[in-house]
Amino acid sequence: MTTRTAPSVPQPVERAYRLLGLALFAGVVEALAHTSPALEGPAADVASLARQLVVRIVVYGAVLFVMTRFRSGRAWARNTLAIGLGVFGVASLVMEPITWMWAGNDPMSAVSGLTLDAAVIATARLTHLVAVIAAVALMFRPDANRYFTRR
Repeated sequence: MTTRTAPSVPQPVERAYRLLGLALFAGVVEALAHTSPALEGPAADVASLARQLVVRIVVYGAVLFVMTRFRSGRAWARNTLAIGLGVFGVASLVMEPITWMWAGNDPMSAVSGLTLDAAVIATARLTHLVAVIAAVALMFRPDANRYFTRR
């Protein structure tokens, strides 16, 4: 009886998986940073925040599940992550700052009045953005393409 071994995970896929994990962690950090000042507001704000956190937990859980399927070589998971995070996720990360600048705000004024919460949020968002873009690029490297076509 011969045993069949699963192909090892190629380095680009493993790196993409780790970068996606970093992006997920950065998203959690950003969510927590948004949470701390909002908890001091009225009860209606806290209830709204709780709903937002539940949505984030569900989304992050789904992303984590798809990430594990991606790492095991499922092409549908790669496509889901590339479209979901690479297109819609990136758009959601850059839309707020772009809208803020279109409204006529001065980026230098934001830097000069930077609070700790805002610095944590900006750092987490930038980390999230760079990690997702790098992960998506790695997902389609030649070694990764071969890995996903073998399945």
